[in-house]
Amino acid sequence: MNIQLTISLLVSDRIETLGRCLHSLEPLLRELDSELILVFTGKDERVRELAESYTCQVIPFTWCNDFAKARNVGIEQARGEWFLFLDDDEWFDDVTEILQFFKSGEYRQYGSALYVTRNYINWEGTAYIDFDVGRMCRMTPETKFIFPIHENLNPFPAPHKKLNCFVHHFGYVTGKKTEKEKPKTDRNIPLLLKRLEEGLDPASCLAQLVMEYDSQKDYTKAIECCRQGLEISQKENGEKVFSTEIWMQCSLPRMIMRSGDTRGALEAAEEFLSSPRTLELAYAYQCANLVEFSFDLKEYEKGMKYVQEFHQKLLFLRNHREQILWQGCGNITYAALEQNSVITCFQGLACAGAAGNAFLIKRILSWMPWDHVERIAPFYARLEAWKQKYPKQVKAFLEGFSGLKTHNAYANLQKAHRELRQENVSAAEGFWRTAAKNCPSGLAWELMQMAVRHQFSLDILLQDMTREDWQACTETLAAVTELPEMEAFCENSRPLFKMYPVYGYMLEYAFLEKRLSQGLLDPDQLTGLLRRYCGCVIDSIRPLYREEALQGADNYALPCRVRFALKVGEALDYMEKGDYGSSIPAVKKALHIYPRMSAAVNNLVQYLLDRIKNPPRVVSEEFVQLGGQVKQALREMIAQGQWEDAYGVAVRFAAILPDDREVLRLKQQILREETAE
Repeated sequence: MNIQLTISLLVSDRIETLGRCLHSLEPLLRELDSELILVFTGKDERVRELAESYTCQVIPFTWCNDFAKARNVGIEQARGEWFLFLDDDEWFDDVTEILQFFKSGEYRQYGSALYVTRNYINWEGTAYIDFDVGRMCRMTPETKFIFPIHENLNPFPAPHKKLNCFVHHFGYVTGKKTEKEKPKTDRNIPLLLKRLEEGLDPASCLAQLVMEYDSQKDYTKAIECCRQGLEISQKENGEKVFSTEIWMQCSLPRMIMRSGDTRGALEAAEEFLSSPRTLELAYAYQCANLVEFSFDLKEYEKGMKYVQEFHQKLLFLRNHREQILWQGCGNITYAALEQNSVITCFQGLACAGAAGNAFLIKRILSWMPWDHVERIAPFYARLEAWKQKYPKQVKAFLEGFSGLKTHNAYANLQKAHRELRQENVSAAEGFWRTAAKNCPSGLAWELMQMAVRHQFSLDILLQDMTREDWQACTETLAAVTELPEMEAFCENSRPLFKMYPVYGYMLEYAFLEKRLSQGLLDPDQLTGLLRRYCGCVIDSIRPLYREEALQGADNYALPCRVRFALKVGEALDYMEKGDYGSSIPAVKKALHIYPRMSAAVNNLVQYLLDRIKNPPRVVSEEFVQLGGQVKQALREMIAQGQWEDAYGVAVRFAAILPDDREVLRLKQQILREETAE
């Protein structure tokens, strides 16, 4: 006996795809004299158990950031004439071509072979890129993997056989990209140039040209016009400084920065600060510019210096508004400066975070306009990202809120976080309740996370929340919650929805939509989650509709998600009866109703088609008992070293019970033990 093919793969903790991957290899293990070697780099015992159900060769490996080393563990144990590898998040669509390659003996004419990886770029599986990959070769004593990443088999001997079979791979799925619209060419430029040539108000013409060239992203011309305009203004106006000059002072560093020269922008802004022609408003604007430029250049000390100067100048302007009204021009105004002060404070906070200046972090937080929700609310997400980027400064960040007297929901949520860090759960719940009373819809998801984690009552949060706002909250929670954490989150949240069961169902189906749309599930998981999803969707609207509306011909007026759930439930009922043919039209109609679930529906359709093509064999109870007796006999033959007899029994029994993994496992064991002798 001879092992034709060794199949090897690295197994991490991706249980979602491993089952599908291994299932796709079963025909190779059943119909070829082949072995399966799994190098286990994970920790999940469920994954190990699944792996061990397919092969006795599950080799533990401590991950060392070197793919070649890990894969070479499989090669060292391989005894096949040929070697094939793939990843545990890939699965073959059809291995018939590989089976024919070996069964026909064609493999003896080649040194290696290529198959196709189909890399999908959306979860629906409608867009993908195919690549030929060299992942099969004849084994030699020199065969090994090289390169820690993008590892390759070496040597990869010629001649090469090109196979058309492919593996599915969703690992590169990314979000959709949107193209920015190109700015339109402005027809005013020729008119302005003509006016400039005629010497009519040159400083104003040049300022307008700066704006036009800026809109076209022609920063070289914009900078040139800005410099000319400043020079003309100084010559024409003497010691006086007019608003057009102030606008160009503030705009020049921005143009230089947009041209890609941040260093030059910083130097230009600093030069303006030392000029006697820079008045109060322009000075504050230049400080704001310098905070941004300093952060981009990683000159955090400068950034911290200028954010403090900005704050001091802003306080002066607040108390002398009448004196500086005339200094404004175009978009350079006190009102705009005040409105954008949150941006400057946030950029200063970033400098302080990068520099680790806890004192300044607290000061900057005290300057921010927490009671002006419309100005501060757009920065909540960025503040959360700041916490993720500078985890060592989170303590100072949270302490910065402790002295603030405000009803702002975000500020009180941070106070709650601070109390929880100090294990003051009762005090944290008090701040949580204050935040929940004044909660904008965009913060509800974070309040929910804290409530579920610490079992705070949701009544104050949910009592005035609209169904639409709660829907948005559940979608955000689904987006930020990792797939492995979703089940526990739902379980812990259920006791909190006693007074609001509909909202509980809505949260659960939002999570299930993500799991079904982005997860890669085996058929049992897929149908189980779909059944659960349909139940949650329908239960969420039962209080709103009469029962006959859910079952009668008038359900066309129901929301599309509900109609989808009803139709998929109908398809699942057909499946339970073994009527796969009737299930497919119902599933396809469901997809037409709610295309958002296309990934799950397409997987279900594929499974149904497979069931129709390869209906499951009905095995009687008596035959199952007989199978158990045969497997026990096989074990005894193995124990006694009766390899030839055991191999014949295993081959015949594998043909009769093709879905029995234990038979496949025993067949491999017989092959290895016999070849070892």
